[in-house]
Amino acid sequence: MILRFLGQSGYLLQSADTRILIDPYLSDSVNRVAGRPRMLPVPLTPEELFCDAVFCTHNHLDHLDPDTAVQFPETQKFFTTAEGCEVLKNLNRPNCTALKVGQPVTVGVFQVTPVFALHSTDAVGLIVQAEGYTLYFSGDTLYDERLFDIADFKPDICLICINGRLGNMDCDQALATAKAIGAPVNIPNHYDMFASNSADPHSFADRIPGGTILEFNRPYALTELITK
Repeated sequence: MILRFLGQSGYLLQSADTRILIDPYLSDSVNRVAGRPRMLPVPLTPEELFCDAVFCTHNHLDHLDPDTAVQFPETQKFFTTAEGCEVLKNLNRPNCTALKVGQPVTVGVFQVTPVFALHSTDAVGLIVQAEGYTLYFSGDTLYDERLFDIADFKPDICLICINGRLGNMDCDQALATAKAIGAPVNIPNHYDMFASNSADPHSFADRIPGGTILEFNRPYALTELITK
């Protein structure tokens, strides 16, 4: 399985025959709407966007981006919150399933289970399981000890927000959460897209076992990141 970091909380996961996207922010819509330009280039062209499903953890522009959504075919399969599904239907992208915490969905080889998140709008984290690996994507969330229950899934990789603004835990809170979850590999995200909403990834990765900073837009085989 291949993991590719697309910036902010965006990831491409690819197996031999299945591709899913998580929180793809592949435009400059936040700049258009709120005057906050992206600091990273757009990593994928519309032609490279093909995937079996798109998962958006919540309805904010940098996670469910309308300018990205309309680059997909009208038949593209989406999974997001009920609020996000309404947004997508208004964009003529009606093939959307509302995620419910604790109710897994299957796309090809991937089983994706929505889990608790506490944000400024309805939001979920995601447990993604495939090929014998388990990954936790926090999405956006404030610190809450209910996040510690993610440990029950025994994730191999914890990918967690650290920016400490706009409804997200800060680096110290992310460290406490990641240590409680106990994954052998711990990767910070949500620190690199906007100058007004950034953080130092080393302040997380250098202070936790298995701390790893992914290079932007580089494909990683999970065997590079995890020694089983």
